[in-house]
Amino acid sequence: MGNTINFNDFIGTSSGDEGKMLGKFLYFSLANLLVKKADLEELCLKMNIPYTVGKRVSAGDAFRSATGDIRQRIVVNHGGETTIYMVYCRDNRRSASGYSRELVKETLNRQTNQYEKLANITFDKATEMIYCDNMVFDPDIDVYGCCRQAEELFELYKECANRKQIETICTSFLQSIEAVKLSVNGHMYFVPNTFMGQVDTFEDFITGLGEKNQKGTPLMVNSFYIIDDEKQRGKMAEEVYLALKKEIEKYQDRCDYFIKSGCNSPAVMERWAAKVHGLEARKRRFEEILQREIIGLNDDFSTLKLLSQELQVRADTIRFQKAA
Repeated sequence: MGNTINFNDFIGTSSGDEGKMLGKFLYFSLANLLVKKADLEELCLKMNIPYTVGKRVSAGDAFRSATGDIRQRIVVNHGGETTIYMVYCRDNRRSASGYSRELVKETLNRQTNQYEKLANITFDKATEMIYCDNMVFDPDIDVYGCCRQAEELFELYKECANRKQIETICTSFLQSIEAVKLSVNGHMYFVPNTFMGQVDTFEDFITGLGEKNQKGTPLMVNSFYIIDDEKQRGKMAEEVYLALKKEIEKYQDRCDYFIKSGCNSPAVMERWAAKVHGLEARKRRFEEILQREIIGLNDDFSTLKLLSQELQVRADTIRFQKAA
């Protein structure tokens, strides 16, 4: 194959016989992302991706995000001397009625950096509005412009989903197609060949997000096929092992918590017992795809299965007692 590439020991190709592929390597970025909730919900519906962002907007979170986005680096030259300023917001006071942050100017590259307050930006919990006061004139800084920017961003954040919320939608979808997060930084996943067709849907979703991104920052998404050979099956088995081990530990912690805390909700305990069965079934499916046993997890799974059985017994007992 003339279009074969190497990426961190993964051998992949941009095209070929899908029947001979192990799966797909998927990577994407969500940096600096802000999408109107109405647009996001419409895009999710169009792509048949579950929309999980709540309709209620936290005005307090919108205030913190809006003021946090105000950050400017300003370079001025007076009489041949260059001065560099950083303009940003920092916490000032918090009370039962709301929050206040200071717009400050920091003069850099001095023996001791100099800080000057330019304005107060305040959020009122009762009215869920923000206002600016104590503004001072500065010949080098557009103080009014910064305050106006905070007000505009505040209104935008109130009607938008942020990166963290959209990331939750993405990871939930990837979990539904049994994508395995690779043991490297960033959003990099192995999608097994049973779900390769869903990768195109996800790429279209990220592209759609980029088109609706209020920040104007382009998003990146790409994928390539992973060739089905012995080396790649071994490499993917290592990644699946690490991902499953992390999930087993998480499930063990949750099941143990429900047992020790005396959980009395049969529905909760049954849901987690079912999640354990689902995880074990997923392990078997990966072993079929990779044509090898994912060794080293048997003891962990044995402990987890005992915990899930204990949860099921407790759930059955509670239901029996309620029915008696």
